[in-house]
Amino acid sequence: MKFAFKSIVVAAAFVAAGAANAASVTVDNVLSAGDQYVVSGGGALTFSANLRNALNVGSVAASAFGGADSQIVGLAGAYTDITVSAPITSVTYDSVTNQVISVKTAGGARQDAIVKAGVSNGGWVEVGNLDVNLQTKEIFGTIVGQSLAGVNVNWSGKLFTFGTLAGDTVFQEGTALTQINTLALTTAGFAEIKKALDLQFLGDVSLQAAAADFGNINSSLTVTAVPEPSTYALMGLGLVGIGFAARRRASK
Repeated sequence: MKFAFKSIVVAAAFVAAGAANAASVTVDNVLSAGDQYVVSGGGALTFSANLRNALNVGSVAASAFGGADSQIVGLAGAYTDITVSAPITSVTYDSVTNQVISVKTAGGARQDAIVKAGVSNGGWVEVGNLDVNLQTKEIFGTIVGQSLAGVNVNWSGKLFTFGTLAGDTVFQEGTALTQINTLALTTAGFAEIKKALDLQFLGDVSLQAAAADFGNINSSLTVTAVPEPSTYALMGLGLVGIGFAARRRASK
């Protein structure tokens, strides 16, 4: 019994030490002095059929903002495909397991609603700047907009939850592809979008039909290791040596 008790104590000490050493690390897409890695890539949100239908009901114009790009098929009122791609700005991962904890992107999707009886009294809204938590399946973001009546919206908080996650979620050199499926709009997010676009009965009902499935995100994350300064110095010396040898051969 004494041995067993001591074993438990030792095991607990190792666990505690491991927990103490564990830490989250954030890597961004800007190369700075001392960086070990730099990240690049983006997340592409493809609108669900229900969301496209909601936009089509009100002839709402879709576009992108804040450095994001849009790939749109069809005109306002007759969209058949909408994808908005936003650049990744940073990634946070667990230093012990190397599992990605969260990914942030910049920019997002914009909608401009015209005055349409029973649908909207007009306005615009920008939804984006996502912070996707892969562990809790929550997506935080911002909603900014203004109705034609002059109601301003400037909100940030939990924007979506999502259903399933597929693909590679390990932080390592190379490119990882991840799929985030079935984004569900939160009640708070719904209220802010409704306010900015000044939705009426038909617009409200159409957006409600899309709230449970806003779409899916396909993410492509590339992690690149940054050489240490000593590596650059060695490379520089090597190039100087090659140049010197070439000059000696030329002089002979």
